[in-house]
Order: sequence, then structure tokens, then C-alpha cells
Amino acid sequence: MKLNKSVFILGASSDIGQSLMKIYLGNDYQILAHYNKGNKEFFEFTNKNKNKIKLIKFNFLTSLNKIEKFLNNKIFKNYSVFINAVGYIKEIKYKRTKIKDFDNVFKINLYPGILLTKIMGEEMNKRKYGRIVNLSSIGVKFGGGPNNFPYSLSKHGLEFFPSETKKWAKNDVLINTVRIGLTKTKLHLQLPSKNLKKRIELIPIKRMATTREIADYVFYLASERNSYITNQVSSISGGE
Repeated sequence: MKLNKSVFILGASSDIGQSLMKIYLGNDYQILAHYNKGNKEFFEFTNKNKNKIKLIKFNFLTSLNKIEKFLNNKIFKNYSVFINAVGYIKEIKYKRTKIKDFDNVFKINLYPGILLTKIMGEEMNKRKYGRIVNLSSIGVKFGGGPNNFPYSLSKHGLEFFPSETKKWAKNDVLINTVRIGLTKTKLHLQLPSKNLKKRIELIPIKRMATTREIADYVFYLASERNSYITNQVSSISGGE
């Protein structure tokens, strides 16, 4: 079977998402790139490669009905690879967390990954090929940080593999989740409570990951080179 070299990247405007796009372009893939708010670099890059990149804009901070309608768009069903690189952090201390604090975080970090895995995975299963990778957080391993419990909890949900999806493995549909460690992204650098120097000291390798290091590993898991790893949670976190 000729490989359908097409990838849908949810959160393509993120720093990791942009690194992923560069790798996929270098491997001659057609890209559907989701964004909500992209920076200048993102739009310059996608415009320069508009023959290979199709943009789709959506803000998940809306009603559940609108989210579900967006996720059921038929355009997603034609892609052989799905990468969920979207992420949203609302800093709040654990002891002050209320139900409403989970709402926006779950809408962005959890629901799209769960539903698109189902929707796109079913189509991949029919075609007998597909790769899905959801990006989680190393914070899940440690119960989250003192100010980001809702974020870590939402990412933990992406580490759950429904029994039904495991049946797809026989049709070469492989699904994995990657716990991402501290990475040099704007998301981490802009968090007001983040003491990066102290945080880096906890990492055995003693530095943050680069977005390229993360993207290289994710690309491998989501490629035909990965022929046997599925339903696994792995970490790229410098030894944590």
C-alpha cells in the first residue's frame, strides 16, 4: 500500500508544533495545521509553504456544541497521521482549585485529543494504516506542579488508551502518548511562577529540551519506521 503522507497537527502554532511542521515538510508530507493565535514566525513559515500547508483556525474556548461540531469536520478523516500538540495552562494553586477552573483546560488539553483519536482512528482503521501521538506532560508523573494541577490532570487523561482502540493495532493503527519534559518554549518561559534555574537543577541532564529534540522523537513514533510501539506512554524528559 502506498503511504498517504498527510498529517494533521493540532496546536501547530506552538513552538513544538512549528518544529514538527519543519520535519514533516522535509519528509514531503501534506500538512493540515491547526492554530488559534499564531505568531509572526508561524504565519511567515506557513505562507512560504502554502502549497504544502493548509491552515485551519479554531478557538476551543467556546461551547461544547461548537467544539464537537468542529471536531466532526470531515476534513480530518483523510489524514494518516494525527499529532496533538495543543496545550493550555491556567496557573492556580491546588488548594484554591474549583470545578470551573477545569473547564477551559479540559476543552483545550483533553477533549480534542480524546475525540479526534476516536474520529480519525476509526478512519485509519478502515484504511489499515495510521499513527496517532498525543503530547502529555512529565508533570503527570509527579502529580503536577504547585500551580498547574488542572493542566497536569487534563494531560493525564491523554495517557488512557481505550480497549476499543487497542484492537486497531492489527490494522497498523498505532497510538502513543509522550510525556514532554521541560522544554525551551514560550509557554514555559512566560509562566510568572516558574523558577527555571531551580527547575533545571532537577533534571539529570541539567538542561531544557529543545523543541527539535521533542519533534524528532514524536515524528519517529508517528512514522512508518515505528512498526511495533503502540498503546505506550513514554517520556522525553532528560532522565526525570
